[in-house]
Amino acid sequence: MVGQRIRYYRKTKGLTQEELAQGICSVSYLSKIEKGDAKSSEEVINLLCERLGISPEEVDESKILEMLNEWNMMMSDRMFKEAEEYYPLISEKMITVTDPSLRLRFELFHSRYLMVLEPPLLDETKLKLDSISGLFDHLSNDLKFYYYMFWGMYHNFNKKYNEALKYLHQAEKQFNQTSNIKDSEAAVIYYLLALTYNFLMRITSVTTYSYKALTIFDREYNYSRSADCQILLGISYRRAKHYDLAEFHLKQALKYSTTFNDDTLSGIIYHNLGYVACCEMDHLKAINRLEKSLNHKESQNPQNIANTIYLLAVEHYELGKYDKAKNLVQKGLQYIDEKHEIYYHLIIVRFKINKINNDEFVQYLRKKAIPFFEQKGIWEYVATYSELLADIYFEQSHYKKASEYYRVANNARKNIF
Repeated sequence: MVGQRIRYYRKTKGLTQEELAQGICSVSYLSKIEKGDAKSSEEVINLLCERLGISPEEVDESKILEMLNEWNMMMSDRMFKEAEEYYPLISEKMITVTDPSLRLRFELFHSRYLMVLEPPLLDETKLKLDSISGLFDHLSNDLKFYYYMFWGMYHNFNKKYNEALKYLHQAEKQFNQTSNIKDSEAAVIYYLLALTYNFLMRITSVTTYSYKALTIFDREYNYSRSADCQILLGISYRRAKHYDLAEFHLKQALKYSTTFNDDTLSGIIYHNLGYVACCEMDHLKAINRLEKSLNHKESQNPQNIANTIYLLAVEHYELGKYDKAKNLVQKGLQYIDEKHEIYYHLIIVRFKINKINNDEFVQYLRKKAIPFFEQKGIWEYVATYSELLADIYFEQSHYKKASEYYRVANNARKNIF
């Protein structure tokens, strides 16, 4: 409706009804036009549209809507190259589109597009989502679903996981109230919830949402996304010490990555299979899998590479190959700095290799490592390093301090489950 478009563009340009109506019509008449209550004069409509810089003519909405939804599904299905190639075409089509619902749909999907680029353009994403926030009342139910989803994705990228959960749960609730959103998009929300809970190491929630997403992805033969869910399940079962289940789910994911020669996914899977072998104290199997992971990770980001190097250093340390372990630690530290969690793991391994169990190590655990993981809410490592510190205090006969850190470790484990 032309009145709806006039209202939308008046608000986006920051005009009051008085400013837009001045010299054209009365404010009360403009108000009726915007609400669709008035039989509009063609001359008045043309003048209002001219002042707003829009055309009074309608476009083929159904065709544009179809194109926008197709572009969005490319991103949902991780067809990022195709989405990038489609972007200029959809941008050109949108030049003449003034319909508010189509404009908002494009702006929302554009915010998703900015996040799937490599690297993601997060500052631009926030600006776009902030601008849409001011037009929230114009969003249809399905667009509110995407609005919440994309804010959740944005906060995940920025590692603000509790904030991400707030928006993702709102998207989940919105899906349950909206009839025209595909199940595949609900599956993406369930996966994003599982992923966010995985970052927070909340095992029960990870498995709950991973299975919900997996059911839909399997039903729709979307095996790439199914593999992502299998990896999350493998990680969660490894954390819960159910190693057989962890291995089962990771090997299910490996079937996909091997069939489709997906190096990125194979690198992640072999890393996690290596971690399972680490937990089972099968050092040689762990090293074999971790080296396979590194072979697949040559083009991955530095933190992922450092993560695998760290586990390799631990395994060589456990086998008494201290020189090899020391060299791996030095190699891993070249990839990251103190902003990354793996940095603290590598420094702690270096302390162990050098057999430094003195006050310097105690202070590093107490003042650097444990507070870092507490601040990030990474409870698995809060528990691990608090227990290590408690053991050191116990050996030094500092029983009160030992008791304090055993309690910290116990509380951290409660947060995991």
